[in-house]
Amino acid sequence: MKQIEDPSGLKTGLCVQDISSPSTDVWSQILSFNSYVGKVPKLKTCETYETKDEGEFKRIKVKMVIGVLPGYSYTCFYDHKYYKDKNSLTWSLDYEEYSDFDDVQGHWHVEDLEERRCRVFYAADLKMRGKVPGPVMNILSKKALREATGWVKRESEKATKARREGPAIPGGALPQQ
Repeated sequence: MKQIEDPSGLKTGLCVQDISSPSTDVWSQILSFNSYVGKVPKLKTCETYETKDEGEFKRIKVKMVIGVLPGYSYTCFYDHKYYKDKNSLTWSLDYEEYSDFDDVQGHWHVEDLEERRCRVFYAADLKMRGKVPGPVMNILSKKALREATGWVKRESEKATKARREGPAIPGGALPQQ
């Protein structure tokens, strides 16, 4: 995990994480935007408002509300492009909508490894509008960077484990032979 800030206030975060799940389980988590609330820390709302197959990629537009601290929440509209053949998802703000951030760009990339594992690469650039209190910026940048890949690892591995163990049998009874 690494964070870089340039003099203009642009913050860039990079993170690489190995996950004990196949890439299909990881992509299932990343692309299930409407189920982010409760999985992604500090996220209050996540609603897909447009999906469109653009040939080379699938466009997914999502509204998110992030509750950082009491009195500080940010509403943003994102334009995601999922390139299935390239194992990549890029995003920026949806510039047709007003967002509380000045600019955001990011990228998820997932590579398969041996033994049903994968490596996840995450990068995001964030530029705020105006002056932002230090504690708020810390949460939006450093803490969010750790949490961005942390929830994907946790939820992907949980889904993989559940799939491998199979459905629970009501009452604990053994299946009939």
